[in-house]
Amino acid sequence: MLRLPCGYPESMGQSTPELPADTLVGAVDNARRGVVTHITIKGERVAAIVSASTLAMAELLAAMLDNELVASALPAVLPVAFPWARPIPHDELKTFAGELCDAVVTGLPERVERVLIDWQAVGEVRAGTRST
Repeated sequence: MLRLPCGYPESMGQSTPELPADTLVGAVDNARRGVVTHITIKGERVAAIVSASTLAMAELLAAMLDNELVASALPAVLPVAFPWARPIPHDELKTFAGELCDAVVTGLPERVERVLIDWQAVGEVRAGTRST
């Protein structure tokens, strides 16, 4: 299947969309206030802008999770933050929390994403919404 520059398959019969100048100017302004990064949506890698406040929250979270007292509270709040974690037993939530702390503190988004994806699968299997 041939892919056009914007990621649309040629067989979809859609042309590459044109963006108005003000949209592009707005994107540049947004990029100046944050960081342009990439995310994957349904297998397609696309550019995304992460706001400066989101980056600050990530840094704050990493600093907090580096504190043993704060990190020890994480198993109790995981099911609140991630409803799919509710069926996971407490001892496994401790393991999840440890893996998530390590991933956040390393500052590698790919590692955080992998931990969340893996543990979401565990939660969904425990809930019976996903098979192994």
